[in-house]
Amino acid sequence: MFPEVLIPTDLSETSATMVERIGEVPGVREVILFHALRGSTDLSPAGEEALNRMKETVQSQGCTARVVVEEVKTDIPARILQIARENNVDLIAIGVRDPGLFRNLFSGNIAATLLRDAVVDVLIMPQSARNGPPLWARLLVPTDLADPAPEIRTLLRDSGGVGGALLLNVMEPGRTEQEVADRLAAIRVELATPSREVEVLTRTGDPARTICAVAEEFEASMVVMPRIGRRDAAGAATLGSVTGAVATCVKRPLLVLAIPIHVQIETRELRSEEFRLAEEIWVDYHGLKADPKTDRIFGVFADGRLVSVARCRRHPDGYEVDGVFTPIRFRGRGYARRAMNALVEACQHDTLYMHAVRELVDFYGQYGFVSIPESDLPPTIWERYAFAMGEMEGVNVQPMRRPPVRFIQ
Repeated sequence: MFPEVLIPTDLSETSATMVERIGEVPGVREVILFHALRGSTDLSPAGEEALNRMKETVQSQGCTARVVVEEVKTDIPARILQIARENNVDLIAIGVRDPGLFRNLFSGNIAATLLRDAVVDVLIMPQSARNGPPLWARLLVPTDLADPAPEIRTLLRDSGGVGGALLLNVMEPGRTEQEVADRLAAIRVELATPSREVEVLTRTGDPARTICAVAEEFEASMVVMPRIGRRDAAGAATLGSVTGAVATCVKRPLLVLAIPIHVQIETRELRSEEFRLAEEIWVDYHGLKADPKTDRIFGVFADGRLVSVARCRRHPDGYEVDGVFTPIRFRGRGYARRAMNALVEACQHDTLYMHAVRELVDFYGQYGFVSIPESDLPPTIWERYAFAMGEMEGVNVQPMRRPPVRFIQ
């Protein structure tokens, strides 16, 4: 399962904990021990001895070991991730101190940065787990009730030995207990193996804190989670909010799987009964309200969730494009571009006006909008910024117009 493993080590007892237990990782054949020298300092005799001991410890567990020592002047996590890519490693294994793994995923902590930015599986071993039970003996597997990924099935089937697993769901609002129970039972059947009994458990509360608490109650040997869950898959974050929060509180080994999540994207015009969804997004964008009598709203749905919108509003003397907005957590995925594509394609036969934020003039220029003086705006559209008293530049706004020409994506 994990033939090539990279262990970053600072030669401390914390990283030695990971080295001592690497033989429990299924399928491991070679371990790369990487030590970064800060500045131009040479490796000391004591450091060389510590690395040799780690190498011997790896070899004593039936794995080959390769030591890489190099000077890294700036970004150590970036260099570790580069080495992982260059060597096509299957797993990055990190030892961390207690209590908890790391308090702030954005603090500059090397282990936290690796977890946040890695594109391969990551195993985090707290120092207190040095003498813990076998890693695969009692697995805690949180689930959001989505179909189990093949990687989870493979993990439970091929991890070797015997043991148990607890399938945990922290209920989301809107789901009934019976619905959750039925779904958990179905997933349990999918994940059960001859050598591993799978139990199920439902709890309520904050997802991350509940997972960490159950890990202690269950005396889990390891917690297994995907890097991104369904609730975060539509966004641009590299690490899901629940998984990231669990990493700050769990005291058990944590295996974070880089499971690809395929998000179903749909771009279309909203029906009038769906306008409330746009208003929920606009809460953070001037609190705009929608009016079915005058508005056409185009949205992007990711797995059924509205993640970006753009509006064309009919005024007595023209059509105005506004309300183009994507919440921060969904940015970076091209959703705003999809929404604008849909709007301009549907409204291409009309002259369209807008008050563009100046930083986005080039963006809207790709859709045929050109900058115009305020005096060229239809009166009712100009009135929205009448408070600027003819100085829209002073409020960082540029009037724009798109003639009724064919739109070609």
